[in-house]
Amino acid sequence: MERKMKKWLSFVAATAMVFAMASTGFARRFDKDHPNLSDLGGTTAPNVGATASQDILSNTVSFNKVILVEGAGTEAVDEPNVSWKYTIRPVKETGEDKINEGTPDVTASYKNGTTSISDGTNTVLVYPGTKEQIGAAAGQTTVEKTVEFKSGDTELNGLSISAAQKQQTFKKTVSFTFVEAAFTKPGVYRFVIKEDKTGGANKDEVEDTAGLEADHTNPANPKKEAPYQAERFLDVYVKEVVSGATKSYKIYGYVMHSGDTEKESNKKGNHWTKHKNSGYDGGELKRTGNDTPQGYTKYEPKKLKVRKRISGLVPKDTKFGFEIQLLHGATETTVGNDIKTMQIKAKFTPTPGTYEVMTIEAFHARTLELKDGEAVEVFGLPKGSKVKVREQNKNFVGAVTSDSWVYTAIDFADGNKEPEATGKGHKVLKPVSAGAVNDTYSDFVERTLAKDVGVDYHNHVDEITPTGVVLTVVPYAMMVLVAFSMAFMFLTKRKEE
Repeated sequence: MERKMKKWLSFVAATAMVFAMASTGFARRFDKDHPNLSDLGGTTAPNVGATASQDILSNTVSFNKVILVEGAGTEAVDEPNVSWKYTIRPVKETGEDKINEGTPDVTASYKNGTTSISDGTNTVLVYPGTKEQIGAAAGQTTVEKTVEFKSGDTELNGLSISAAQKQQTFKKTVSFTFVEAAFTKPGVYRFVIKEDKTGGANKDEVEDTAGLEADHTNPANPKKEAPYQAERFLDVYVKEVVSGATKSYKIYGYVMHSGDTEKESNKKGNHWTKHKNSGYDGGELKRTGNDTPQGYTKYEPKKLKVRKRISGLVPKDTKFGFEIQLLHGATETTVGNDIKTMQIKAKFTPTPGTYEVMTIEAFHARTLELKDGEAVEVFGLPKGSKVKVREQNKNFVGAVTSDSWVYTAIDFADGNKEPEATGKGHKVLKPVSAGAVNDTYSDFVERTLAKDVGVDYHNHVDEITPTGVVLTVVPYAMMVLVAFSMAFMFLTKRKEE
């Protein structure tokens, strides 16, 4: 019995020694200069926070909201008008605190006294942050910040996207200030950052995305869209700094993460691949740089192209007037466009040509006339925009047929040609000098830019074709003319006698 007791005491002592060594090791890591959080974050890449030359941060923690422009090719576009509100709060001290609750397979939780983080060797408990540490106002437990993207903030003149860059991005920084005096001991303090899309004219034209993840339930479709996580844990790393007899506590790093990184959706939904608690965000296909984003948002601008063709008896250099309305918002008039100041690129010359940068308002004020082979191309339109196009017989002296076809691309390939609607796209236009104004205009072509849109206009007047009628009538006409001539000569002669 005594021998068994000695063995048990020896085992307990050894275990205690192991834990003590582990704790001491973690404390040493925590107290020493720690330029990045790579060993605590599970990645060898430099993490957010301090750099090699500065291991103590200011009392401000920042992250980015990133908009990725997709399908734009090499042409840069203006920022969309959209804003997000960010709220920071401490995690709950009692009970279980959950983020992204209800979102399939991405809900993560925190529990004071239980939740811990590890660098792979050492483990430490995560403390709940406090409202005093985020500087919340009296009676409040949260602090809010708003970030706004706004058209006109990007200068488009001469701006294009290089092949190496591949993708245009817009980025805004969100910062929260912490009260360092409110920290009383070293450790990792946890908060929750929540994102809400609040408004802006292009709110419905941007899509929050978490990229693609592996779908283990469907071998035939190994990738699927991961759920977007609007809430993230923010871990703030604080260490003790001793200067003489004075102790203070400084922030030396911070990490944004999705919580339970053992779940596939949390690994690949709002993380860089295989980066646990790395502070890097986004899907596998969104590697645009080492930002620290709360999340990525896709923005897909669209194009409009209007082409002119002339045939028949209409001179090919005849210019036809065009009215092109670029509409956005609840109303369908140019005055109701709620993004008048958004910059677009427009090309008015035949291919090849160069784009002119102008606002939507300036585009509407421009007089548009096209002759055979010319086109107007507009680039950088939000996909929720509506376009209305019609032409006018402004300079041709007679009536002319106007035919129009709509394409779901701007290349005018037959494979993208929409079926012709009965009674649509065909009208005889009177000249401006004759008839009511509406009789001189074609019907409007109206489309919402879910895809690029091409509109092809063709004007034609049939040539006069010989029918053989003239050849049949001419001999009889000549006989009648000869008879009249002979009768006239006979009557004149009788009168003279």
